[in-house]
Amino acid sequence: MTRTQGVAAGARAAAAGAARTVVSRSALPFWIAAAAIVALLAVVIGFGGLAPASRTPAQVSAGDGARTSLYTVSVLDAELTDAVESQFLEAEPGETLLVVTVRLENLSDRAVGVERSADRVDSRMIVGREPMLEISGVAVTGTARSWRADGSPRAVILQPGVPAEVTIAWPVADDDATVRALADGTARLDVHDATEQAGQVILAASTISWRRAALSAQIELAAAP
Repeated sequence: MTRTQGVAAGARAAAAGAARTVVSRSALPFWIAAAAIVALLAVVIGFGGLAPASRTPAQVSAGDGARTSLYTVSVLDAELTDAVESQFLEAEPGETLLVVTVRLENLSDRAVGVERSADRVDSRMIVGREPMLEISGVAVTGTARSWRADGSPRAVILQPGVPAEVTIAWPVADDDATVRALADGTARLDVHDATEQAGQVILAASTISWRRAALSAQIELAAAP
C-alpha cells in the first residue's frame, strides 16, 4: 500500500467513525435539542420576532401632554393668522402663519433654549434639520419662530422642571389644503424623543446637543380659518 492510499484509508475510517458517532444512541439527546431550537426559531421568525422593533407614535388630543425622555409638551391653542404684530412677524405672499401655543417642560438638569443654545446645550427644539417639534399634515414653508405666550420679546429659556407657556409660529402654505387639514384633524404636531450627546472635540467637550430619536407622539391641531 502506498503512503497516499494509507492516508486516504485513514480519512475514510475517520469519516465513518464520525458518522457512527453522530447517529449513535448517545447523540440522540443532542439532536432532539437541536431540532427543538430550530422549531422555536421558526415560530419566532414566523411571528416577526426577529424583525426590527417598530414603535407607533401615540395619538394625543389637544390639551393632553406628550412626554419624552427630556421634555414634555401639550398644545393649548392653535390659529391661522397673517401677522403677529407684537413680534413684528408677518407672513410672506402665498403663506400664512400657523401659531401654536404649547406648554413645555424641560426634564433635563440644565437650562435649554427653544430656538437658541443655552447653558452650552443645543436642544434643537424647533430649529435645525431634525427639530424635536415639527408640523405634519400641512406644507411648512419656512423656519419657526418662538416667544413666551405673555408676549415677552426675550428668547425663551426653559429652566429644569419649570413649565412654560410658549407660542411657536410656523409659516405654512396659504391654501385650501392647509385649511382642510386643520379642520379635519389631519394636521399634527410631531413630538420626537431626544437623547443627549456630548461634544466630540476638545474645545466643545462640555457642549451638549439634543439628538432627535423616534417619533414619540402626534398631537392633534385644530385651528379656525
